[in-house]
Amino acid sequence: MKMCCLFSGLFWGVFLILIGLTIILKVLFNIGIPLFRIGFALLLIYFGIKILTGGPICSKGKNAVWFSESKIEDTSLSDKYDIVFGKGVIDLSNLSLTGGTVKKEINTVFSAGVIKINPQLPTKITLNSAFAGAKMPDGNVTSFGKYIYKSPNFKEEESHLEIVANVVFASLEISNK
Repeated sequence: MKMCCLFSGLFWGVFLILIGLTIILKVLFNIGIPLFRIGFALLLIYFGIKILTGGPICSKGKNAVWFSESKIEDTSLSDKYDIVFGKGVIDLSNLSLTGGTVKKEINTVFSAGVIKINPQLPTKITLNSAFAGAKMPDGNVTSFGKYIYKSPNFKEEESHLEIVANVVFASLEISNK
């Protein structure tokens, strides 16, 4: 998945150069430029235009949900899924463990997500949550901190599905299909 322009090296390089130039102008010529205020205002304008035009704010792949609602069927080609400012259903129930342990990372930020898993697959889920509501297959609901769920048929030494779910200011429900 291509990253957003806000996370590229070019953006941060230009940003740091502008901060340096602003400091030099302030010290040598006593010219104050409110770089952070201008940058924040431009960022808000950029996001507003992108939302109004319906365009993606960042480049996204088939494994990401940004400002929309989507259902993702796992193809085993991706190991990372992102749900940001939207609603997403990620169906991992048709996953196969023939190639060994399968690892997936799912990030849910300011959104609602549902992950469907196969109860027959040995599964380990590591949940990291902050200001969230995350419901696990065993009924446990976690708002803060870390919680590890292991299915009844899970054995560490055997092939299994391993999910790391990060939930921040969001809700996530992991359920058996």
